[in-house]
Amino acid sequence: MENFEEKILDEEPEVTIDPVHEHTQEEDAEETALPEPDFDLLCAALDGLLLIHNKPLSLEKLSQLLGVSPERAEEVINHRKKIYDEDSHSGLQIVVLENGIQLATKARVSEFIQRLDGQKLVSLSLPALETLAVIAFKQPITKAEIDAIRGVNCDGVVSTLLEKKLIYVSGEKQVLGRPRLYSTTQDFLYYFGMQSLKELPVPSLDVPEQLTPEGQKAENQQNLKQSEKDFDESQGLLSIENEEASNSDSEDESTDDSNQVTGE
Repeated sequence: MENFEEKILDEEPEVTIDPVHEHTQEEDAEETALPEPDFDLLCAALDGLLLIHNKPLSLEKLSQLLGVSPERAEEVINHRKKIYDEDSHSGLQIVVLENGIQLATKARVSEFIQRLDGQKLVSLSLPALETLAVIAFKQPITKAEIDAIRGVNCDGVVSTLLEKKLIYVSGEKQVLGRPRLYSTTQDFLYYFGMQSLKELPVPSLDVPEQLTPEGQKAENQQNLKQSEKDFDESQGLLSIENEEASNSDSEDESTDDSNQVTGE
């Protein structure tokens, strides 16, 4: 019996264990990567995403949602934007902002949009536009500085711009009293069709030279010299420059006379 058990143990087959295959990150990425959808489907998916999400979507977020690279996502966005812009039968447009991409309505259908409950157009008076322009070009800026530039009190106008969410309190100026600083919002860029503040036009004014500080200074100096000259002439006086010139002329005449005497 013991010999039989020893024989069975001796005849037990050897079990070989294959080494465990370790998957690399590249192989895992290849296994999980999905094939990229065709271009038409990406365009349709972009429309759906922008319609459902009523806030700006960043390029990075869109590329993740579409499952493509940011360069590919930007290509899809530019294509759809061009289609919307050239389609006169569509009331939609894709707006590219500094903080993302958003689906919006075109200006020509605004009169119909405002008929909806709770939908109001942003209408600004001329003082409000002037104040908004000052804030846009000088931001961050305090209300006292706005008042100084416009020459009037802008309390009501600033409150209106805050209510319409075109400006916001961006901080406090580190001076006595700590006045509030005002800056423009993303809605400001949206309503004026700009991607960033870098697209603000550069003010170009043809200011006459006599109205510039340098021109006024030169003109004042010239007027002062002329008035002093007129006063001296009226009093029978000569200026220092004229006196030196007359003295030099007299010296020249005396030198000529001496030369003539010597020559004789």
